[in-house]
Amino acid sequence: MLAGLLVAPGFAVQALPQLRPEDVGRPFESPSAAGFKATRDYDLPDAALTDRRRQEARAGVRPVFDFNPVVVPEVQAGIQQGFAGLRGALPRLDPPAKPTAGKRKVEPVDRSGLIEARQQFEQRLFEVEDEDWNVLVEARAAPEVERAVLAVLSRGFLAPVVGAREDLGPAGSFLTIRDLNDGAEHPSAVVPPSVLDVREARAEMDRWATLPGNLLPDSPGLLRRAVLRIAKRALRPNLTANIAETERRRSIAASAVKDAVIQIKKGQKIIGDGELVTKDHLRMLAAMRAQTDRFDVLEASAGTSALVALLLAGIWTFHRKAFRRFRPTRRDGLLLGVLLILFLGAFRLAAAVAEALHDRWPAVPMEALLVLLPVAAGAMLVRLLLNQELALFFGLVLSTLAGVMLGNSLFFAVYGLLGSLVAATQVARARDRAALFRTGVWVGLVSAGVVLAFGLAAGKGPARDTVLAAAFAGVGSMLIVPTLVLALTPLLELGFGYASDLKLLELANLNHPALKELIVQSPGTYHHSIIVGSLVEAAAEATGCNPLLGRTCAYYHDIGKGKNPLYFGENQKGENPHDCLAPGMSAVIIKRHVTDGLELARRYKLPRAVQDVIAQHHGTRLVGYFHHRAVEQAEGREGVEDSLFRYTGPRPQFREAALVMLADAVEAASRAMPDPSRERLHALVQRIITAVFTEGQLDECDLTLRDLNAISLSFIHTLEGIYHSRPVYPPGALGGGRPAPLALAPERGIQRR
Repeated sequence: MLAGLLVAPGFAVQALPQLRPEDVGRPFESPSAAGFKATRDYDLPDAALTDRRRQEARAGVRPVFDFNPVVVPEVQAGIQQGFAGLRGALPRLDPPAKPTAGKRKVEPVDRSGLIEARQQFEQRLFEVEDEDWNVLVEARAAPEVERAVLAVLSRGFLAPVVGAREDLGPAGSFLTIRDLNDGAEHPSAVVPPSVLDVREARAEMDRWATLPGNLLPDSPGLLRRAVLRIAKRALRPNLTANIAETERRRSIAASAVKDAVIQIKKGQKIIGDGELVTKDHLRMLAAMRAQTDRFDVLEASAGTSALVALLLAGIWTFHRKAFRRFRPTRRDGLLLGVLLILFLGAFRLAAAVAEALHDRWPAVPMEALLVLLPVAAGAMLVRLLLNQELALFFGLVLSTLAGVMLGNSLFFAVYGLLGSLVAATQVARARDRAALFRTGVWVGLVSAGVVLAFGLAAGKGPARDTVLAAAFAGVGSMLIVPTLVLALTPLLELGFGYASDLKLLELANLNHPALKELIVQSPGTYHHSIIVGSLVEAAAEATGCNPLLGRTCAYYHDIGKGKNPLYFGENQKGENPHDCLAPGMSAVIIKRHVTDGLELARRYKLPRAVQDVIAQHHGTRLVGYFHHRAVEQAEGREGVEDSLFRYTGPRPQFREAALVMLADAVEAASRAMPDPSRERLHALVQRIITAVFTEGQLDECDLTLRDLNAISLSFIHTLEGIYHSRPVYPPGALGGGRPAPLALAPERGIQRR
């Protein structure tokens, strides 16, 4: 439906006279001597008059400011608590007084003990300067100092205080002050002394403090300055602008103004033949066009919505039956829908901008501006994030709808389709960001060729407009398409959890922090993951899966083992901690590597596909070894609860996850074989794949029996390369003879300087 609304303007037909501002003052030429008449009744809104009245109504509403009466008591209470806490802390920090000649000699305060007292004071109030703090401590935070701070502060709150005067509006205006306590409102001028900003309030505090006798007249200047600075720091606004309430009231006032309308009856003459065109004629025709377009676009939207539905259904059905790998998920469908609406909306906006630019510079042909639309970027994005079947599907849909939207243009449909096919084909081999720009070069060359070919087919020859449009198409596609793809790919990866080949290449780098941590914590698991990656990559190439995705997922499928490495056989060196545990507890620890792996994947922000493989690579299988031990100890299967030994799953949902499951089991089993000959490897691979298949672990992914056979052959070939036989070297063959015994080097004297 949204696509239909975006495409619908391509069907709109305008039957009203096309008059432009430059026609003002010229005589109107009508095919009828009666001129142009209305064919139906119109209630034409006078937008200019309506807007002027609504602006006046909005301007008549005073801005609303909220007065918070709680601010002053809160500030005063904070000062009182801060001083009280400091007065309570100082006696505990004083050392005992020593009598001296009949008097008690007071030792200086232990400054190191004041750190905690200062922290508590600043937590209640705010950070104070060292000079002010030392003065307060020397004054013992006396009550008269506290009262002096409160007295200075009260001068700042003589009137409501706002953050900045710029928030109040121009001088001479009024505002509405609303009390947050009781909701009472009253108007107020914005000039002092009705309202003060923070700077003016602090200036009033400075003025009052400089008057003789007001601020601690018998105290040192340092103390008076400290009191004034603390009071000014404590001042904060108690009057804030309520933008939402102001806008609400202004919107209500503006919406209360009724539209100013001009009533036109059917048959009424709008402009006569030969009559001079005026601005009133232009406004009237524009209003009539708006009402007419409303009905035209509604009908066109219904038609194009049906067209979009039929187009999607037809192409979808064809792809579903023709391509086995065309199995999009709901997330894939959501991505395609978002991209379709995004591109169609952007094309609609760009077409409007191109029309405006063409009006501004008529020498630039309209076609040259429209060929800059990056239609090929859509298929390139889908190929990077999904697969070639979905890229073909999206390219067909987007290019067709773009051609319909741009005036039912066959040229733009073919132009977009060929560019999309080239982009999807070339970007499939992209292994770095520079490859995107190489793909853009191919798209640019093909796009320029399409423009020239259509120009020749139309009999225009190498005309100036055709050559210029071809140049725009070539250069624009080379730059705009790859740049747009580079900008959108990370956003789509983050928003939808996809991993493009560029992202997978970064993750497949063995210097990734997660893999570096794994090789330190669990070197055996790291080696196991590398071998599984090789198995999966070879099997993916044999079955048409994504080898890069499979290898990357294999590298990270067991990163959770790094949390408890010694509980897994590949990391053990002698002692086995499972010997001291019950089989059920061992199974719980073994299964936990999946949840630990998911936690690490989220911490390292691994793509959703990698996280899915971590969760699915064991499916809902049993922890076989410890389940077997539990059955033996219970002397029968009836006394063993299978759910305790079964992974929570889910089962593999896509083919690469199934490959990791199979390769993981095959590698682990082959490692324990004493004699990994070809026949034994073949039997092992067949037994494991058959067991996984018969357990139903592959029911939810798209692997066929033919794929399983190809996977089996690929695993056997890879394992043969790993466990190939080696010749037995005779003694001395490696070193060319009997090695000489080690001897210590003679000692040399050490020179000392």
